Amino acid sequence: MRVKLATLIIVGAFGLSAPALAWDYPGHRIVGAIADGVLQQHYPHTYKRVSDLLEIKRPGDLWQKRTLREVAVFPDCAKKGNEAYCGRPSSEEELSYAEHNPQNDKFHYTDVPLQQPKYQVGLAGTEDTDVVHMIGFLVEYLRTVGDAPPTRPQKKGVRLTDTEAIWLLAHLVGDIHQPLHVGAKYYDKTCVTSVDPNTVGGLANVAQTVGGNLIYIAPKAPIVPPAGNLHLFWDSTTVLRAMKMSGQLGNEQEYAKALAGSPPTGWDNMTDPAEKWAEQWATEIMPRATEAHDRLTITKGPKPSPFFATGGCTWETTVDDGYQDWAAKVAEEQVKKAGFRLAALLVAIFPNKP
Repeated sequence: MRVKLATLIIVGAFGLSAPALAWDYPGHRIVGAIADGVLQQHYPHTYKRVSDLLEIKRPGDLWQKRTLREVAVFPDCAKKGNEAYCGRPSSEEELSYAEHNPQNDKFHYTDVPLQQPKYQVGLAGTEDTDVVHMIGFLVEYLRTVGDAPPTRPQKKGVRLTDTEAIWLLAHLVGDIHQPLHVGAKYYDKTCVTSVDPNTVGGLANVAQTVGGNLIYIAPKAPIVPPAGNLHLFWDSTTVLRAMKMSGQLGNEQEYAKALAGSPPTGWDNMTDPAEKWAEQWATEIMPRATEAHDRLTITKGPKPSPFFATGGCTWETTVDDGYQDWAAKVAEEQVKKAGFRLAALLVAIFPNKP
């Protein structure tokens, strides 16, 4: 199914609550806001279906409507120790989700080696609960809303309410459009030569950068680095710099409205069934993940790895203004694609019918 939304011009439907004070979360809220606007203006029946599923009962028998923008951060806020990033403690809803989904941390990424031209099931770095598999599962799961439990798709270690499935989908569509949530750099055991684990006997024979989390950004005196490591730089700094470059830093709603007004080229090139779109998106972003590393000089660093007790390495790099500007433009393009694609995915799941 090829969903056509490219001609839509979003001029309103962003009357949402003010953003919570949270660091590292603007990108997900902006993706959700774009999808909210597309659905509300042009797919009202799909929008109502999604809105009804997101509604939650509060004390005093009061029902609260929620938007994709609001709930898109919930899967990260559910992670243990993320209060500093989320800006608040985990809610009871998020804690319940985390308890029933102990592998939540693994849902958000896949680590395809940069030498591979596309996402392929079974490659080193892919898992049954990675971001590609989970988006496909959520599409199938949400298509059976209202069916009896035995008829609904099941995945080992995954237990979701329909509401949780919506907000997890909103989050993961954002994640899969971040280059370092898809492609990863691996090194041999000397931590100097980049290798493909698929050609050297698997992950046991390589040193992992963990999606760039172990590639630290060193300061260039007297400038403080823009983020602690390369993954965090792409998660947070790129979006904030893109907002600053557009003159909308601190104004997520206006920034989202502006992005929604000019859909990115090629965003709607999905030719497979909706449950397969995530695999296509992962393949599409691999060249960006490769370029995000190749534009840098990455060297073995002196710090020990905090993740691997034996043989673990870390690496160092620096990012100049040129790299940061390029990364911000990539991030803006990817956030735009994610917002429109999230809307398209929800229309495919819940057709716009009364």
